[in-house]
Amino acid sequence: MQPSPYTPGEVARDVPGRAVQLAQMDERLSYMIDLQRLIGRVRVDVAARGIGKTSLLRQMQRRADSRGALTVWVTAGEDRGLVVALAEEIDRRTSGWKGDARRRLRQSLNHLQVTIGVPGVAQLKATPSREQAAVPTIPGVREFEDVVRHTVATARKENRPAVVFFVDEIQSADADGLRTLAYAWQHLQSEGSDVPAAVFAAGLPNSPEVIAAVVTFSERFAYRPLDRLDDDAAMVALAGPARALGVHWEADALDQAVAIAQGYPYSLQLLGDAAWNAAGYPEAGATLTIAHVRQARATMQIDLDALFRARWEKSTPAEQDFMRAIATLGDGPVQRADIARHLNATTEDLSVPRARLLDKGLIEAAGHGKLEFTIPGFADYVRRHVSGTAEAQGRPQPPPSLPGERG
Repeated sequence: MQPSPYTPGEVARDVPGRAVQLAQMDERLSYMIDLQRLIGRVRVDVAARGIGKTSLLRQMQRRADSRGALTVWVTAGEDRGLVVALAEEIDRRTSGWKGDARRRLRQSLNHLQVTIGVPGVAQLKATPSREQAAVPTIPGVREFEDVVRHTVATARKENRPAVVFFVDEIQSADADGLRTLAYAWQHLQSEGSDVPAAVFAAGLPNSPEVIAAVVTFSERFAYRPLDRLDDDAAMVALAGPARALGVHWEADALDQAVAIAQGYPYSLQLLGDAAWNAAGYPEAGATLTIAHVRQARATMQIDLDALFRARWEKSTPAEQDFMRAIATLGDGPVQRADIARHLNATTEDLSVPRARLLDKGLIEAAGHGKLEFTIPGFADYVRRHVSGTAEAQGRPQPPPSLPGERG
């Protein structure tokens, strides 16, 4: 008996299909470390939940670690704020270091005057310097810039050639924190900084809009969309972990599994895990068959339905009406005008629920004027379980089937 090598809901250690993104990361690491230069643009990989952006960001962190860089990881959205989180993580990651450089870094961190009032709540206090007169409402810009410089200097004393900041869920960062980070990075860049440092981030598809709303020069951020995996990468994601344990997939079973998951990494992990369980936790030399995939598909659907149910129940009535209309109109991309007509409303009337669903990562733009669900199978769930859709109203519809069903 071998435990399942698939990890639904967990950060994956391997990221098949992301060779381009990792190559870009490696090039930037070489630029920063070999030339001792600042990477002036903040990179933000954007994707819906379940696509693997956090796994990709963690893989980037491991690559930076392997090059000797000091890495600082935070997840945005906590009450203490982005800059406070970064400062505290810098302090934690360097706490065992000694010497004058570390003492100066500690003084710089103290200068941010981070105070914790109650557990989980922090507030940044800083008096704007003369250089900050143009942006007097942004606290700690120069102070945070100094922290970056001192962190790099301290890291060098520890034979760490660079510092890389990683920010997950950047769309949830507080507005002041985003502005402080952006303006500090702008200052470092405009001053021709030889500070070898970088910021890599990940967020939902609405991240560019969130950042643009609080940072006037958000074009300095490099946004890179992550798509679903193509068929070849999906096959690697399924076959690779099994092969490492001496277990193989039948060709037809692998084709069927890839078709069912539609390139959605979370579904691939659910399906692989369920197929492994259906095969009885196989030993080396065993084979996963199409019969295992058929059993796994039912298990995967139970897990996805639980996910869909939770997201549906957390939505407002207006958001539910919007999603019900998308589901009634089909499985693929739907024209916004068709949604409005279905709901007997104007596209302007629907702007608020549309924006909220985009912010929640439940729907995404799919070309000019088109929208679709971010997770394959959500439309089918709504049609099967929610009243008011075409089936519930007794309209003739094709028989429901999961993607990849073959006659």
